[in-house]
Amino acid sequence: MPVKIGYVGVDHHHRDPYFSVASGLDLDVTAVCEPGRRVDVKNLTAMDERPDEVTTEGQDVSDLVAGASVYEDPHRLVAEADIDVVWITYRSDETPAIVSSAVNEGVHVVSEKPIGRTASDLESIATRANERGVTVAPTMYYRKNPVAMDLRERVQNGFFGDIWTVEGRFNASQLSYRDTTHYIYDRETSRGGALQWVGPHWIDMMPWILDDPIDRVNAQFHEAEDDPHADVDLGGVVQFETEGGTLGTYHSGYYLSDRGKDTHFGLYGKEGQALTPVHHDALQHEPTIPIELTSEDPEWSAAPTRTIECEFTYDRFPAWGDFVYDYFQAFFEGYETGDVPATVDDAVQLLRVLDAAYESAERDAWAEV
Repeated sequence: MPVKIGYVGVDHHHRDPYFSVASGLDLDVTAVCEPGRRVDVKNLTAMDERPDEVTTEGQDVSDLVAGASVYEDPHRLVAEADIDVVWITYRSDETPAIVSSAVNEGVHVVSEKPIGRTASDLESIATRANERGVTVAPTMYYRKNPVAMDLRERVQNGFFGDIWTVEGRFNASQLSYRDTTHYIYDRETSRGGALQWVGPHWIDMMPWILDDPIDRVNAQFHEAEDDPHADVDLGGVVQFETEGGTLGTYHSGYYLSDRGKDTHFGLYGKEGQALTPVHHDALQHEPTIPIELTSEDPEWSAAPTRTIECEFTYDRFPAWGDFVYDYFQAFFEGYETGDVPATVDDAVQLLRVLDAAYESAERDAWAEV
């Protein structure tokens, strides 16, 4: 039988791509909610203008929710609707309360990252979810990215030996390309800007590849001073150290003068290194993503540097790539047992790192996670 879904946050700019996923996975959206507003499901139209430059023009989104029950109160939805999972794309300051209600009702959750503004928003909820066997998962897609998965496997197999340092960069389009009246650019709602919205993907991915949590950070930001609406960080740099002693840096910001992404990941170990963009999307117009590997292994001596070309597919999920589809497929296959790519504990850890980064910038000093 199809998984029955309650969808909260139909005005969110990720709704159309996620509705595409739901359609492909044969999920049954039986209830919808935009908090405080009664949704007309018969007249939902595609969001052609989006604040994060993702487009799914022309999609007939109303078909997927035809006949769905409509709620104005998300807490009533999780309490009353006949659903297995609540899928949340809503503002970070109010999402934890919705997740809490779902946990109380025994309803599983998949939620837009980072789920809350701070770790304290989510910690007690995570404890109750784990105690009650309710799966709560953030949208950490890069755990299904083929490049990230390849590097994680090589780390676990000892390809790189002792890892000295990693570096990451994930820059996105400037605020002039974005609708900065959206709440993701509001400090009271979201807490942070580029690091809080774009940053979570790689702040999660880098320690996941290393299988080594971030232990302390040193961060600096600059604010979106030229935009009349945004009052969050425009971008910044985070220096970090993992529990195992690996040093790292991460750069993220709304810097690009064109749509798309500028990304890079480097890993440097005693026995080998890797250089790769990791990210791929159709806007970049590049057919493949390379992983350039160098190894000190004697078996590589005839060709110590080698490149793997990864050709991403968009057949099942044109918006961002099929690896994102894989992420949700894995969630819906494993949510009943908790066997999902990322858990609520991973979301809490992510928020603790973000907390430390903003604390570090405020104190102008290293901060413990």
